[in-house]
Formats: sequence, structure tokens, C-alpha cells
Amino acid sequence: MHAAFACATVLRVRFHRGLTLAAACALAGSVSGAACSRNPAPVNGGEPPELHNDPQALAWRSREKVGDPDAKQILAQTVSAARTRAPWAEAPHVHAADGPVGDGKPKFLFGEARLFLIEYETAPGNFREVDARDDAAMALSEAGFVFGLLSRWAREHSIDWDVQLGPLRGRIDGRGPDADGRRILEALRQPGAGAAVSDDAMRTALDAKYRDRRE
Repeated sequence: MHAAFACATVLRVRFHRGLTLAAACALAGSVSGAACSRNPAPVNGGEPPELHNDPQALAWRSREKVGDPDAKQILAQTVSAARTRAPWAEAPHVHAADGPVGDGKPKFLFGEARLFLIEYETAPGNFREVDARDDAAMALSEAGFVFGLLSRWAREHSIDWDVQLGPLRGRIDGRGPDADGRRILEALRQPGAGAAVSDDAMRTALDAKYRDRRE
């Protein structure tokens, strides 16, 4: 089993036993509790923010500062995607370092999307655990969607991106993900998983199966 998928599997087990994300990461062994922080390190000396090492969330950042007009377009498209495509666990979101979007200055962009749902509360005090294979299938779909967004922005705005999932890191440019980036998607793919149904059909079926997560 690949390290990223194995770590995420351990985290699934730990979460429903009431441990925090940091504690679960530490118990998983491959990453430290501190590395799972959702907050990037401050930007110093014009360097991009650090990416956190979380096997449940796909993180990304621009490798260079992005012009403010481009940043505004990317932010608007991210908000639009969140409104028009029902997220599995968490919609992608984008933030700016070195100043807010709209201030007219170049800035680094960074963001993340939580891929695994794990479990959710259906009523106060009642939790439903998601089948691990369903969660893995949707995690791969979510990651593929984000890769598509980043590839589009790379082409349209000439931006190169770093991407990270747990210990795995790659890059995305105008040609799409590099070999290391593609390995992130392969790490999420379940052994023996085929293409018996389309991604849209799979998402529709699993969204209906777990529709009470939005009720």
C-alpha cells in the first residue's frame, strides 16, 4: 500500500475514536502532528508559503507571485466551482500571501481541498462512517478536479504550481502535472479499481448514497 494512502487509512481509523488531526497524524507515523497544520508558514523574503504535510488534504501554491488581476480571476473561478459542484468533504479554496486579493499587488496564491470525508454527523451526537472504498473513490475524483483547475490556471495565466498530498509532492504547469504530480493521483487510486462507470456516474451514485451529509 502506498504511503499516502496508508497514512490516510490510519487517519480514518483514528478520527472516529475522537483524536485530533495532529494526534492522528503523529500516530500514523509518516508525518508529524505539526506538519499537519492547515496554516502555512509566514512568507519571508519573497518565498512562497510552505505546504503542509497532510495525507487527507491536497495542498497547492504558486511557485512565483501572481499578478492581482490573475489572482482575482482565479479566486472568482474557485468560488464559482464551489457553488456549482457539490463537494465531497470540502470545496477547494484559495488564499493569498503578501496582501489581499484586490490590492493591486502581485502575491503568492495557495490553497487546499480536503479529500476524505471519513465520517459526518447526521444528527446531534449521531455519526455515520463512510465506507473506505467510497471515500477513496471520491477522494480521487476530488483530486482530479483540483488538478484540472490548476492545469487550466497554469495555461491561462502562465502559473506553475507546487502540489502536495502527505509526503508526495509534484508540479503542475501549462502542460499539466509532471510525473511526480501524476503519482499523487495514482497513490489515491485503489488497487484493482477500474473504469466500469464514469466519474460523473460514480459521483452521482455516492452523492445520493450519502445525501444525509448535507441535510
